Amino acid sequence: MTKKVGLIGYGYWGKNLARCFKELGVLWAIADQDEKKVYEANEILGVSNLAADLEALLALGCDAVAIATPPETHYDLACQVLRAKKDVFIEKPMTTSYDQATGLVNLANLSNVNLVVGHIYLHNEGIQRMPIPVGRSELYVQLLNEGGPPSESTRDLAWAGLPHACSLALHFFPDWPVDIEVDRDDNRIKAVLSYWNGSEVYLDVGDYTGRKLRRVELRIQDSRYLFDVTNPEGVTLLSGIESTSFGYGQDKKKTEPLLVECKAFLEYEGVDPMGPKVVKLIEEILSECKS
Repeated sequence: MTKKVGLIGYGYWGKNLARCFKELGVLWAIADQDEKKVYEANEILGVSNLAADLEALLALGCDAVAIATPPETHYDLACQVLRAKKDVFIEKPMTTSYDQATGLVNLANLSNVNLVVGHIYLHNEGIQRMPIPVGRSELYVQLLNEGGPPSESTRDLAWAGLPHACSLALHFFPDWPVDIEVDRDDNRIKAVLSYWNGSEVYLDVGDYTGRKLRRVELRIQDSRYLFDVTNPEGVTLLSGIESTSFGYGQDKKKTEPLLVECKAFLEYEGVDPMGPKVVKLIEEILSECKS
């Protein structure tokens, strides 16, 4: 059965989610407190099922709800959807506290519905082509904004940039770090995660840095895997003096990370374990921040 997906939050990122769910043929309804945005959704996407809030959205008969609102609202909204026994997709971060994240997991299991968090980098084919390390290795993640956060809802650097970076760290290094060192100022967070086998992860996220950079580098022995979101070739492998680029292998439109992520949500069964782990890691990084 094709799911009827309702979207709450038609802002900067919600518009992208709406486009992808529309392309997948499952976008059923949209809710936003801003009447102008609701009107825009109708004009651009032809969505006639429109609402001002979540209660009205649920009344329109959705099977699932995608939440693209400010992070601090995620918990309350997701609770309401889960209690209605609807599947939930939450944009990163899942919540802004680990206790809230585990609360949502428990409620999803109790309601026997699916719960997925949007960690878009994990759905990028370039990242998927990079190996999961075995043994000592290093990961470098740089996510820098040239002129600050993209929207009002992502003004807190910790809950805007760190969810992406932490999801990548946990993807490549599922074990928990044994030590965390952090430097932070108003516009930048740098963290070093150390692991029991000598591996290290270097996270660098920032706003107003003067340049935009989305770069992930994985070093395993003499090989380096380089991913840059602006690189159409996907991943470059540097080994000794050899350099090899791995392309996407098919129509790039079909491998658009957000489209892949939305499709994965429609097919997912259960509770995404990455969401709470990312929130917990962010909390531990923030607890180590130097004043």
